[in-house]
Amino acid sequence: MGIQFKVLKYGNVWELHPLVVRTEFRGQGIGRALVADLAAEAKNRGGIVLWVGTDDEDNQTTLSGINLYPNVWEHIAKIRNLRGHPYEFYQKMGFAIVGVMPDANGIGKPDIYMAKRL
Repeated sequence: MGIQFKVLKYGNVWELHPLVVRTEFRGQGIGRALVADLAAEAKNRGGIVLWVGTDDEDNQTTLSGINLYPNVWEHIAKIRNLRGHPYEFYQKMGFAIVGVMPDANGIGKPDIYMAKRL
């Protein structure tokens, strides 16, 4: 159907890694339903936190293409979505940005870490 995702578990923390819905199927509630179902299932199995890392390899946010050091949190506080990065999808699902790994995917290509309490 054009959906791909994988779930990893670390004690009480569950990781969604990654969630991809093909472009032609986006905006139909598929991703929202998958994340909601995963969160409910993780909680039923004793999960406390659900987290996801969402790369910015294509300059989709203001965190990409710059040196985030030494003031990573200052940059996070001012994040803006420039070209449809999925971090806003996750925010709508109750996730918060809990960190960033600068240069995770190459110089100026961070991984944005997001999590939510179940």
